[in-house]
Amino acid sequence: MNSPIDIVLPFYNDSDEKWHNVMHEYMVKENTNDRQVIGEERYRDWENAKYWFRCIDENCKWVNKVFVLVASESQIPKWLDKNNSKLRIVLHEEFIPKELLPTFNTMTIELFISRIEDLSDNYVYCNDDYFFLNPTTETMFFVDDKPVYRSNESKLEKFDDGYLNSSDGTFYSCLNNGIEFQLKTLGNKAKWYSLDHIPVAHKKNFENSVLRENYDMFVKANSYSRFRNKNNYSNHVFVCLYRDLNPYYKFDYINSYYVTIKKDINFNEHANCKMVCFNDTEQLSSEDFEEVKNRMLEFFKNKFPKKSSFERWLNG
Repeated sequence: MNSPIDIVLPFYNDSDEKWHNVMHEYMVKENTNDRQVIGEERYRDWENAKYWFRCIDENCKWVNKVFVLVASESQIPKWLDKNNSKLRIVLHEEFIPKELLPTFNTMTIELFISRIEDLSDNYVYCNDDYFFLNPTTETMFFVDDKPVYRSNESKLEKFDDGYLNSSDGTFYSCLNNGIEFQLKTLGNKAKWYSLDHIPVAHKKNFENSVLRENYDMFVKANSYSRFRNKNNYSNHVFVCLYRDLNPYYKFDYINSYYVTIKKDINFNEHANCKMVCFNDTEQLSSEDFEEVKNRMLEFFKNKFPKKSSFERWLNG
């Protein structure tokens, strides 16, 4: 029997004007112009957060608590029931070093998750574009308290210039930082690398020990900018270190996919999937966004018409 399993969701509320003003203030201060960091696709509001919670209610019965990470109280959606016993709202200031705040960098947020005191040792990390579309079981993520990772290990080698010069170059540079750390820390024990764009199992206590031992380095690497940059580390480094050092289970996540949203996407094609990442990129133009968003919302409305226990009030 597994210990409790929590789900962690970093969240931002695009309708929060105060948050937007602060973000733009720092964009100007730091002269941030990397599209992969501040492109409109990074912050477009798909207005689908309520359906993420409906997915949890219907398809993740095994979840102990949902930890929602927000910058401030003003980021909490009005419809979210803060009194739900399965919900824990966590402010950034509770776990991110104060010298890194405010931050608009997901890399920074996810790097310090293990500092959340009441988070379970077993947790599943999600983004707000990861959706559990059909019933899942806890054994998809943990068996006998050991993480379950997809059987997609790759030989440990850094991403080359073909990746680094792409529109996602900043992201791949961050991954390379983790690979370098993995090699430096483990030497010959460092063998595998993996990258998933769907929910992934994490071990809090292991990650916290790595973080404590390398705290100054991680803080320095993520302190150069309030936004993602090429000096950062992501939490992929923790998963890769764990896989090299500890027992875990391998499993092929059947019917679980990463999907890039394009103008001609057919959301219904993915209705029978277990888990899907509907990823927004520059491949969807601003001119097509509203039309595609409406089709996505119609898909979710049809598949998840019932309000979740996390919704305080909401029409539709």
